[in-house]
Amino acid sequence: MIDKNKIYSLAELLELYNMYNLDFKFYGNNNDGKLDVYMKTDIDKISVFSSINSNMSKHDYLKLDEKAAKKLGFKFDREVSDVDLDIVAIVLRTSDVNIPSARYSLESLDKLVQEQDQENRKNKKGLEDGICYLIVDNNTACTLYDGVYTFNKENKGLIEDLKTKYEDEESELLKNNLKMILDYYDSLKEKDSNKEL
Repeated sequence: MIDKNKIYSLAELLELYNMYNLDFKFYGNNNDGKLDVYMKTDIDKISVFSSINSNMSKHDYLKLDEKAAKKLGFKFDREVSDVDLDIVAIVLRTSDVNIPSARYSLESLDKLVQEQDQENRKNKKGLEDGICYLIVDNNTACTLYDGVYTFNKENKGLIEDLKTKYEDEESELLKNNLKMILDYYDSLKEKDSNKEL
């Protein structure tokens, strides 16, 4: 059982659980060295532990050898369902502090962009506010789709934008990938609605 208040070394976590993934919490910020380690802690659950070494930059972490890396301290941050990690969105670049560069479930990123769509925005020098993102199959580390989402009060969120892009897409491969992403999202929503019944 996970002690949510305990600080674990990476070595301890690797002895207790199987590692699913290790990534930087904020992809676009080299000064912020926070790491998230994803550990398979149950049949269908993945626990995310965040590093507590706040004085280290991304480059400091990258310089560590394996022995030093295993001494790093991590604390429990959150739990996610492993099916929510099959297809994920990665925000590579952002113009909004409320959506930092990071990994998101499709549902959570969709909600975040819908919230940002409602804000009044003043564009500087004709620049648009939005995000650049990748949608990745976590099982194969294969990029399924990449794009740009621009915040606008007329928009209806990332998923609706992907539906429009699916209709307009001419590449058969990208069209199939978009269909896979949308089918995956629909299956998650259906699973959630069945839980509520």
